[in-house]
Amino acid sequence: MLDRLSSVPLYIQLKEIIKDKILKGQLKEGDKIPGELDLMQQYGVSRATVRAAIEEMIKEGLLVRKHGYGTFVRKLRPSLGFEPLISLSYALESLGIVSKNTVLERGFVIVQKELLKQAKWKSKSFSKIYHVKRLRFVDDIPIALEISYFAPDIGKLIERKNLEGSIAKILVEDLCIKVKRVEQIVFPRSASMEEKNLMHLPEDTELIEMQRWIYADGFDHVIYYLNLFMRDDLTKLRG
Repeated sequence: MLDRLSSVPLYIQLKEIIKDKILKGQLKEGDKIPGELDLMQQYGVSRATVRAAIEEMIKEGLLVRKHGYGTFVRKLRPSLGFEPLISLSYALESLGIVSKNTVLERGFVIVQKELLKQAKWKSKSFSKIYHVKRLRFVDDIPIALEISYFAPDIGKLIERKNLEGSIAKILVEDLCIKVKRVEQIVFPRSASMEEKNLMHLPEDTELIEMQRWIYADGFDHVIYYLNLFMRDDLTKLRG
């Protein structure tokens, strides 16, 4: 439900509620979402709030508006797999692309309620998580922004590691963690101003956003939640 005492704008809260329904499969690709009036009545908000929430989701590539028909859930591309699926470095190298990473931020941070939900962690699992923010380059051109969140038990294992290389390799080879399941969704969306500035994106460049959840033997929770934002014009850069 919406928290009217929160500092988070109502339209953002509404957007996250609808987004959560999509990610959980309650609203499936191709489904028509409730109309503006239905959402206004269900959540007790104004038409402007509903429209702002929907516009944000269209920008993020989660919804598509079909004039005269309504607004629908856009097609997401789910995939399951293991290493080398969890290694972007491996995937790029298979295309003949060698990349390097610059670590922008790393360390333990207090976990926010919204992140707990996104990472599929229980609300009272833990109060701090290990956070790593990296910018990935190809030929000195920033191509991806990568934000990783690790459960604290994993964070303690990697906090002294060199994180400029493959995180997947550290988990699988150095720490001998046995991945048992990977959940992943990929969808296109417009870039935020921060992303445009960090990655020096042209105005007309879209992003491919990936959200990934990694489960491992011996752990009853997601060990690693990744949010990756990659520019969609890599072939042009390599041309």
